[in-house]
Amino acid sequence: MISHADVEKLLGLQAAGRPVLSVYLQVPMDPAALRGLPARLGELLALAEDSEGGPGADGPGAAQVRDEDRQAVRRLLEIHAREWLGHTVAIFASSQLGLSATFPLPCSLPERAVLASRPHVRPLLVALQRCPAYCAAVVDRRHAWIFSVTGERISVVAQSEAEGVRSSGFGGWYGLESRRVHERIMQLTHHHYQDTAAILGQAMRSGGQELLVVGGHEEAIPQFLATLPAGLSDRFAGSFTVDPHTMTPARVRELSGAVIRDWADRQEQRLTAQLQQEPPDGLTETGLLGCLAAVNQHAVQLLVVPVGGLIPGFACAQCGELSSTPGECPDGPDATRWVPDLIEEMAVKTLSDGGDVEAVRDPPGDIAARARFPLTYPEGRPS
Repeated sequence: MISHADVEKLLGLQAAGRPVLSVYLQVPMDPAALRGLPARLGELLALAEDSEGGPGADGPGAAQVRDEDRQAVRRLLEIHAREWLGHTVAIFASSQLGLSATFPLPCSLPERAVLASRPHVRPLLVALQRCPAYCAAVVDRRHAWIFSVTGERISVVAQSEAEGVRSSGFGGWYGLESRRVHERIMQLTHHHYQDTAAILGQAMRSGGQELLVVGGHEEAIPQFLATLPAGLSDRFAGSFTVDPHTMTPARVRELSGAVIRDWADRQEQRLTAQLQQEPPDGLTETGLLGCLAAVNQHAVQLLVVPVGGLIPGFACAQCGELSSTPGECPDGPDATRWVPDLIEEMAVKTLSDGGDVEAVRDPPGDIAARARFPLTYPEGRPS
């Protein structure tokens, strides 16, 4: 599965021209349908070669998929397609850079093929955001299990069992003994939850980004959540009900995965609503031209991009300025190079400036940005 470190490595690859082939392909769940993959791959490659470009050497059809890269992708599909049933797979190939890499993704993404000077990683960023790795803790009064979930893989990180007390069925004089036993049970339960929270804090990297999902009996979940320190409670995504003594790892992954999907949907809805309510003349820009201005001024705190789609554009090889047409850069059109996805260039530039990038299905104005400071427009605000 993909990781942030994998994306950083891919972003470090750069070459002249457009020698890097990036393919995102949906592998069918039915093995009998795999025979149609080569034809679908051919269609995507043809679209990549015919994509709109600029004048001259960067025009439409200027870049062709190298035969060795085409064959490399086909061989990878022949060898591994049955391992990727039901998944979108990302494949990167470049004989010029010695690149051959595959990543089955944890969620379904739009198919595409892109020829560029470096790997096309925007769908990977979307996958990391919408289908993140996370921890799932399942607890009851005496037991706890901590799972690590990445895509379809789930593993037990730790498990514990609290010390017990003798049966609470013995009432003693007027129930006094029963009351003492109950109080002792509550004390042990509280200590057990605190110990579990401490173990969970060790399992989840300090300052990391993993989310937390909690499962168990309905009455146990709020008691356990009350013991979480701020660093963990801030990463709590939601909970699910399950009997800890009859659960299976597969069932935990199924239930916790639904919680993560609901969390991602809520985050997307909240972010979209916030952007729509913010004044258009403040620190929020919507639309391509306004967001380009924010990115070029290194002002973007948050860039909100669509999940799918490609918008071709231009980047200056000297100053790095991005534009939708080749003549906008002060260094002139000769310094600009065509790029297949302007949105990806904006996302990468935002990340390198220390900003954040979020993908939503329908961002305001098709793309939106929240700036750190007011922008300047020497020739007037773009409309």
